[in-house]
Formats: sequence, C-alpha cells, structure tokens
Amino acid sequence: MMSLFTTHKEGRMNTKIAYGIGIVVAVVLAMSSCGASPGAAEPTADFDPDKTYNLTMGTFGDLEAAYSVVLRSEHFRSLYPNINISFQSADFGGHHDRLTTQIAAGERTNDIESLEVAFIALFVEQGDSLTDLNQEPFNAASHISDLVDFAVSQGQTRAGEQVAVPVDIAPAVLFFREGLAREAGANFRNLGSWEEFIQESRKVSGNGRFAVPNASDVGLIPLAGGKGGWLDASGTPLVPRAKFMESLNLVAAVREAGIDADLNAWSGPWIDSFANGTVVAIPNGAWWGGALRTWVAPNVDDWRVTYLPGRSMSSLGGTYLSIPATVPAENRAAAWEVIKYLSTTPEAQLLTFDTIDAFPALTTTYDDPVMSEPIPYFGNEPVREVFADVALNMPSQIVSEYDRMIESIWGSIIGEVIEGDLTPEQGYERALRQIRSQMD
Repeated sequence: MMSLFTTHKEGRMNTKIAYGIGIVVAVVLAMSSCGASPGAAEPTADFDPDKTYNLTMGTFGDLEAAYSVVLRSEHFRSLYPNINISFQSADFGGHHDRLTTQIAAGERTNDIESLEVAFIALFVEQGDSLTDLNQEPFNAASHISDLVDFAVSQGQTRAGEQVAVPVDIAPAVLFFREGLAREAGANFRNLGSWEEFIQESRKVSGNGRFAVPNASDVGLIPLAGGKGGWLDASGTPLVPRAKFMESLNLVAAVREAGIDADLNAWSGPWIDSFANGTVVAIPNGAWWGGALRTWVAPNVDDWRVTYLPGRSMSSLGGTYLSIPATVPAENRAAAWEVIKYLSTTPEAQLLTFDTIDAFPALTTTYDDPVMSEPIPYFGNEPVREVFADVALNMPSQIVSEYDRMIESIWGSIIGEVIEGDLTPEQGYERALRQIRSQMD
C-alpha cells in the first residue's frame, strides 16, 4: 500500500518511497545521546565581499542540476564573484540518511544542506542542530517576507526560530484524465466537495479502471499536507478533532466506494497506470505535472489540472535550505548569502523553475508572464495560475519536535482504517492514546 506520507518526483524526489519513520527517529535519538552538542558554536563572522569562500552544498535528486545552473549564472557571479560552490549529491533517501546521521552525531556537514519539508520536524527534535536564521547576522525575517507564508511557517519551530528557508513548494491540485472522464460521463473540474468527487469517481471506476491509485492518496489533504499542524498552540495533539476525523472518514469512504486501485507507489503497475488508463486522477503537488509531462506519461494528451474538491488547500512536498550548527563560523554568513539568493531573487527562482519544474516559493514571481503561459501538455491551459492561487491561500502550520512521531502513528492508523480493521472513530481514539503516551 502506498504510504500516506509519501510524495514523489522523478529526479529530485524519485526515490522518496515510504521511508521508515520510526526507525529513522530511533536511530537519531540513540545517536544523539553520544554525539557532540552543536549548541556552543562560536559567533558567526560577518560576510566579507573581499574574501574567497569555497562552500559545499548537500543536495538530492536533480537539485544540483538546477542550483549549479543558477549559481554559475552571470547574475549570481556578478553579485558574488567570491563564492564558489561544490556539491555533494545523492538520491532522496541517501541524502537524508547521510544528513540525519551526521547531525545526530554532531559531525561536520556541508555548509548548506537541502531538506525536504517532511524532514524539518526530525531535525527540530534535535534542538539546536540547525542554525536559527532569524538571529544576527542573518536576520532572515527581514529578507523572506515575500516568500509564501505557509512555507515560511513550516520552516519555523514553535519557539519562532527560522531553521530552514523554503526554495520551492508543492501546492496540491487534482490531476485528471479529461478524455477518459468524459467518456464515462464524469466531470472532475471544480468539484464542490469530496462527496462529489466520489460520486464522479464511481462513474469512471470499473472493468480494471479506477479513479485514484490508492485510498491513502487523499489522506493528507484535509490536514493541509500534514507538514506541521499536528499540535495546536497549547501543544495539544490532533485538534480540532473534526479536521482529523475528516481525514479518516475520507480514506474510508474512498476505499468503501471501490474507486482506488490499491497500487503500491512507484511499483511498475503504479507508474504504468498513469499512461495506460488504469488510473484517471490523482491529487498531488505541482511537481507531479513535470513528472507526467517528461517521463511518466509523455504521450498521453488528456491530463488536465483543476482545484482539489471543495477547493481544499494542501501542499504535498517542498524543498528547504538550512545551515547546520556544525558549520564553521567563518562560512555561515556566506552560506546565508547563497540561501538568500536562491530563495528571494526572481532570477534564481524562475531559473530553478524552468530547469526542474520546482514551483517558486517567492510570491513576486507569480506576476511573471511565465505563470500565465498556456501549457501544451495540459490542453494549453494556464495551470500555473492554479498552483499560485493554492500557494497564496494555504493555511500556515508550524512544525514541532513531536511531528515525526505523530506522523508515524497516524500513518499506521490510516492503513488500519483503509483495510477496515478500525472504524474512523476507533482510529482517532487509538491514535490519540498512542500519541499522548509518547508525549508524556
């Protein structure tokens, strides 16, 4: 069964398969007890425009392909001729495993480390393992006001520390096969509710065809993507209850309706389903459009984009940049200049977008003519306008040190509800008991 908490992308995210959250957390906690503490780091030296900096950057998937173009561009070199960047790249799992191990042990990392949004909470667990970029001399708050609000919040701790800065985001939409839907008399555009979605999905499902790959695909949508928001401001988990019950009721309803194919993510049948007509729709982040167009289903001509049912606002993915606390003091200010350039300059944001379909976090780029361009693959529709609208209307959620534990428990409960081993009500109560026992 596809993991509830898995998002994917060819290249940058193509190996982000269901990772063992509990195992990773256990390893981190065990190692952190014997690793060096980064909390006593010496003060950051000011950036010196006359000094040559040779920095390293940890990336995953195709991030290096984009950032190397951006950081060798004439615009960047004109501003920072004294900064040179070398990359340490790996696939999604290899990169985060390496970084998790180094941070837990208090070891030297790269000067700049990229993080998928789901991993921010894991490192927040480690206290001061990431540099607070709101402090002097970074003063991030004064530079990132034009980044989309929800993404900025996901890079913050409950104490207000900005430990990571968003570079690209993944506003979620509904991708669907309009031709196949029309043949079945179904319409997936601008549905008013998930009940309507299930109703239309029944029309397309049958004879080896299904609406979505797996019931778990919809599980995070009511939770705005599930990256943060597991605790309220007072630290109480899974409130308001209605929001979390909506998640459980939705996955149960999708499975009960018989509209999901129960496919395992990134299996051969799963990949083939988007081209051979087995699957008619999938809710996913904006990056999925690039995957469909370039390698998953490049010869299919009827994939389209619309808002999620009920105009649900959710995000499924996103890349952040951080400076681990073990980075030498003399390199941190220069590392911040690179992060600031990649995240807050239109030139960098649009060039990254053009290179790897990574949707910009910088809201000022949403007025660029490229955002209104018709996309031939999606029926010459200006789908980026939908992505931008979702990004601007996403609710803000802050991560906590308990998020990874809660995600692990919630994912297991979702699976049991889908399989019918628990009712949604039983699932909620069991999840709450398990979470409280871990937090006590």
